[in-house]
Amino acid sequence: MVYATSPDVFLKRAEELIKVGQSTTALETLYEVLTAKRLRNVTGGNAEPFIKKFVHLCVEQRKGKQLKDGLTQYRNIVQYNNPESMDVVVTYMLEEITKHVVDAQQSAEKATVDDVEDLDEAESPEEMILSSVTGEQSKDRADRALVTPWLKFLWEAYRNLLDIMRNNVRFEALYQNISNKAIDFCKTYERKTEFRRLCELLRGHLQAIVKYSHQQNSINLSNPETMQLFLDTHFHQLNTATEMELWQESYRSIEDIHNLIQQSKRPIKPQAMANYFEKLTRVMYVAKNPLFLAAAWHRYYGYIFRYTNVFTEEQLQGVANNVLLSTLAVPIIKPSSRVLSATTKENKHRTQRYTNLLFLSSAPTRVSLINDLIGNDILSRVRPELRPLYDLVEEQFHPLSICKKLGPILSEQIAKNENDSKYGTLLCNVVLTRLLQQLSQVYTSVQLDFILRLARFPEPYSMTPAQIERFIMNGARRGEFQLRIDYQTRSVVFDTDPFDSSQSSSSSAQLQASPSDLMRSQLSSLAICLSNAQRVACPDYVAERQAQKTDAITKALQNMQEEHNVASSRKLVIERRKEAIENAISRKERAEERERTIRMQREQEQERQRVAEEKRQREVDRLQKEREEIQRLEAKKIADSIKEKAGIEIDINELEELDTTKLLELQVQQIEKEKQDMQARLKTMWRKTDLTERAYRKREQPLIEDDYDNQKKSDRKNHEDARKAQLAQTKEKHEQDMEFKRRFVRMLDDFNTVRKDLDQGRSEALANERRHIREALAQAKEERIEEYRRLKAEKEETEARERAEREEKEAEEERVKAAKAAELAKHREMMAAQRARDEELLRKRMEREQELEREREQRASAGKYVPPSRRAGGAPFRASAGVTPPSTGAPSPKPAESSPRPAESSPRPSGSSPSPATPAPSRYVPPNRRK
Repeated sequence: MVYATSPDVFLKRAEELIKVGQSTTALETLYEVLTAKRLRNVTGGNAEPFIKKFVHLCVEQRKGKQLKDGLTQYRNIVQYNNPESMDVVVTYMLEEITKHVVDAQQSAEKATVDDVEDLDEAESPEEMILSSVTGEQSKDRADRALVTPWLKFLWEAYRNLLDIMRNNVRFEALYQNISNKAIDFCKTYERKTEFRRLCELLRGHLQAIVKYSHQQNSINLSNPETMQLFLDTHFHQLNTATEMELWQESYRSIEDIHNLIQQSKRPIKPQAMANYFEKLTRVMYVAKNPLFLAAAWHRYYGYIFRYTNVFTEEQLQGVANNVLLSTLAVPIIKPSSRVLSATTKENKHRTQRYTNLLFLSSAPTRVSLINDLIGNDILSRVRPELRPLYDLVEEQFHPLSICKKLGPILSEQIAKNENDSKYGTLLCNVVLTRLLQQLSQVYTSVQLDFILRLARFPEPYSMTPAQIERFIMNGARRGEFQLRIDYQTRSVVFDTDPFDSSQSSSSSAQLQASPSDLMRSQLSSLAICLSNAQRVACPDYVAERQAQKTDAITKALQNMQEEHNVASSRKLVIERRKEAIENAISRKERAEERERTIRMQREQEQERQRVAEEKRQREVDRLQKEREEIQRLEAKKIADSIKEKAGIEIDINELEELDTTKLLELQVQQIEKEKQDMQARLKTMWRKTDLTERAYRKREQPLIEDDYDNQKKSDRKNHEDARKAQLAQTKEKHEQDMEFKRRFVRMLDDFNTVRKDLDQGRSEALANERRHIREALAQAKEERIEEYRRLKAEKEETEARERAEREEKEAEEERVKAAKAAELAKHREMMAAQRARDEELLRKRMEREQELEREREQRASAGKYVPPSRRAGGAPFRASAGVTPPSTGAPSPKPAESSPRPAESSPRPSGSSPSPATPAPSRYVPPNRRK
C-alpha cells in the first residue's frame, strides 16, 4: 500500500467526499493528514489550497479545536520556509468567520420581521408572556440563537490565533495585526467581558516574552521596530478601553504603555505621548484624585505646547482651561499625620505609582502646580472669562466676599460649559476649605449661621446647611480642620492645638500665624534672636567672620578658572569614557547580532538536516510497510484458497507451520463433524415442526366459523351508517348554497350601478393627477437648476477665499523661516566670539608655561647641583601642579620680576612661595591640601 504525500492528492479526495455530501468525513481526512505530519516536506505555497479547504470546512462545521491543531501544525511547517503563507491563511480564516457572522445577523433580523404576523398589533400575547418571564425581546432571542454561536466561534478563533502566534519573531507583525482585529471585534460588538480577557491575555503574552527571551525564535524587545509595534497595539487597546468606559483596563493599559516606554530606545511620537496623558487625565478624573488629575493636565499641556504645529490654538486653549480649573480644584489642606495613619503606607505606594506614570522625579504638590501655572504663562492662554478665577482664589481671597465674586463665573462660565462643569463642585470645596481656614486664623469661635451666610454658592453648586455641616465634620474627622461644633449655641469652635502637623499647601499669604505654625517656628525664631544678640555683643567676632568670608570669596575667585579648567577636563574625560563605553556596547551588540545570526543559520541547517533525515527514515518505513503488506496479502490468498476448497478456517499466523498431511486430516475431520451436526439438527427440526402444526390446526377449527359470521354483520352496519351520513351532508350543503344565491341576486343591480359610477370618477381624477405631476416636475426642475447655480457660485467664492488664505499662510511661514535663519546666524557669531576668547586664554596659559620652563633652565645652567627629583624631567609635572622648585644659592625670583600673568591663572596664592632657606618637599602635594 502506497501512502500519498502530495497535498493535491488529499485535497482531491476531500473534494470528492464533499460532492457526495460527506463534509464531516472530508474534514476528518484533512485533519488526520495534518496531525500525522504528512506535509512536512511541502512548501507553504503548495499547501495553501489544502489548508484553505481545511479552514473552510472547520469554519462551516464550527470545529474550533481541530482548527487550532491544524493551524499549529501548519505554523510548524511554514515558519522557516514561507512565513508569509501563514498571513494569507489567517486572513482568509477571519474573513470566512466574519462573513458567517454578518449572514447570521441578517438572518436574525429577517427572522424578527417574519415573526410579526399582524403589523397593527403592537405585541402578541405569546410575546408578552414570554417577555414577562425571561425579560428578553424577540430580537434578543433571535440573536442568541443565530448570532451568538458565531460570535463565540469568532472570539475563540482570535484567542487561538494569539496563542499560536505568540512569542515568535517570524510572526510578530501578524500577531500585532490579529491583536488589533481582536480589539476592534470587542469594540464593534461591545463585548466588555471578552475585552477584559483579551487584555489579560495580551499582558500575559508580554510577560512571557520577557521571561522566555532566551528561547529560539523568541521576540527581542530591544529591537526598535518590535517595540513600536507593541506600543501601537497597546495605544489602540488604551483608546478602545477608554471609549468602552472600562477604566480599570484603561489604567492597566497605561501601566503597560509606561513599562514599554521605559524599555524603548526610540523616542515616542508627540501625538502618542499627548494621547497617553489625555487618557491619563480621564482615568484620574474617574479615580477622583484631584492632585494627579491636575498634574496629568499639566503634562498634557506641556506636550501639546511644545508641538503646536500638530495641535491647533483652540485645542491649546481648551487644555489651558482644564489646567487652570484642575489646579485650583486641588485640596489646599493635607490630612493630619495623627489621623488615618493606617492608610499612610498604601497612599505612599499609590502616590509613587502615579508619579511614575507621569514621568516625574517627585510627587507633585499644589504649590508646585501653581508655580508651573505661573511660570509657564498658562493664564495668558486661558479664556478671558476664566482668568479672574485665579486672582480671586489664590491672590485676592477675601472670606466675606469670595462667594459673591465667584458667583457669576461659576453660574455663567463654568456651569454652562460641559467640559468645565465637572470642576465646579471641587472649586466650591476648595473655597469653603480656605474660608474655614482663614476664619480659624482670625476667630476662636464663630456662629454657624455666619458661616452659612458666607458660603452661598450659585446654582447648580449651591450647598444646603446640612451639606456644609457634613463637609465640615468630614474634614474634622480626616484631620483637615481642628474644630468642633457646639449645637447648643450653634457655633463653630476652632481648636488651638500647637502640635498639629496639618498645614495648608496653598501658595497664598495667610492672615496670621496659627499656634501650630508658631510652635513649628520656635527654633528658627530663637536662632534669629541669638544671631542678633551676637551681632550687638561681639562686633569684633562678627568683623572677623566677615573678613574670613571676604578672604574665602577672594580665594574662590582666584581658583575659579583653574577649577573650571579641571572640571572641563574631567567632563571631556567623562565624555570620552562614555563614548568608549557606548562604542563597546555597540560592538558587543553587533557581536551578539552576528552570533545570533550564526546561531540562527546553524539552527536552520540543523533543521534542514533533521527534515532530510526524517524524510529518509519515512521512506525506509514506507518501503518496509509495503513489503509487509505484500507478504500479508499473499498469506491471505493462500488461506482463502484453502477455505474455499476444504472449508477449513486457518489462522494466517499458523499458515507457515502447517504441511499437506495436516491440511488433509483437518479437512476430513471438518467434513465429518459438519455432517453429523447437520443430521442432528434436521431430525430435531422435523419433529418440532410436525407437532406444532398439528396443535395449530386442532385449535383454530371452531374459531374460524364464528369469526366469519361476526365480520359479515359489522360490515353491513358500517355501510348503512356511512350512507345515511352522506345523504344528510349533501342535503344541508344544497340548502346553504340556495340561500347564498337568493341574497346575492338582490344586490346585483346596485353593484353594477356603483361600479359604473366609480369607473367614470376615477378616469377624471387620474387625468387631473397626471396634470399636477407634470406641473410639479417642471417646477422642481427649475428649482434644481437655480440651486445648482447658487452652489456653484458659493463654491467658486469659497475656493477664492481659501486660495487667498493659503497664500497669506505661506507668506507668514516664509517670514518665520527668515527670522529663524537670522537668529541662527546671530547664534553662530556668538559661538565664534566665545571660541576666540577661549583660544586667547589658552594661548596666554601656554606662554606662561613656556616662561616658567625658561626660568627653570636658567637656574639649572648656573652650575649648581640639582637633585634628580628636581631636574628638567620632573619640572613640568610640578610646574603644572603649581609648585615652583627654588634654587640653592640664589634667591627665588620675585613676582614683579617675572612675566606678567593674570591673577585668576596664578598657580599659587599670594604669600605662599617657598623661602630659599626652606626648600619645598620633593613629593607631590594635591591642590586641595596645599597651604
